[in-house]
Amino acid sequence: MDETQEPGAQEAEPWSPRRRWLAGIIVVLVLIGLFAFAPGPILRIIHTNSAHELVDRLPAERDMLLAKQDEFRAPLKKLDDPVRSWTEVGCSLVPRYSDGDGEQDVVMFYWQQCWLQAMELYPVPEGLTDGASVAAWLGGHTAGDPTCGELLFDVLTPEAGAVGPHEYTPVLWWVDPDGTPPEDEPDRCALAAPGGPHTAHVTVDVDEPMTAESYLVYTVRTPFAATRVGCDNAMSSWLGGCVGEPDGFPVM
Repeated sequence: MDETQEPGAQEAEPWSPRRRWLAGIIVVLVLIGLFAFAPGPILRIIHTNSAHELVDRLPAERDMLLAKQDEFRAPLKKLDDPVRSWTEVGCSLVPRYSDGDGEQDVVMFYWQQCWLQAMELYPVPEGLTDGASVAAWLGGHTAGDPTCGELLFDVLTPEAGAVGPHEYTPVLWWVDPDGTPPEDEPDRCALAAPGGPHTAHVTVDVDEPMTAESYLVYTVRTPFAATRVGCDNAMSSWLGGCVGEPDGFPVM
């Protein structure tokens, strides 16, 4: 017995081979678009959250950092008390270059590298007018051409250049904020201050008037910690290297 068909109902016509081919092409293009462009916003959210977690985790190391600061400070006992003292988290972007086979020196992605640092500013006694005289007074020396901001060597132990990125690192600078910086380093003589660019979780312990002509800037930082934050090319993982730094990073 033949099946009955409701009045007005029509059987759907089967798709022609051409129609099926066009539909398949559309599906493939949609999938390619999703694969190529959808990961960008998703990865950005993941990277942003990871960077925030990294920044928020570092203040827990403050007690250990201050203990290391006390330990490394012994050679500075000639100095008066600091006129400014604080801790803060600092971050920067570090490129990850290609290695192995293929084109070299191509940036594949970026790390957000962060650390917790403790900083102290000490007024330099009158009569010590340049970095060399300050370094000699402390039993150390400077290197290179004299400027209004000089790194002091052989004063602190360990030396900044003698430790790796995974160790606590002390650094000592002499800075004359009224001096003339080199043309290629316009910020060399700027005194550090709490809450500078790319910093967070600032805790100020001492903030006295700044009346000296020059200062010693004593810094101790924790070992570096890092998280991968990609780059501004969402397809870099399979189409080549980055075309630039990820927008909005480092995230603080």
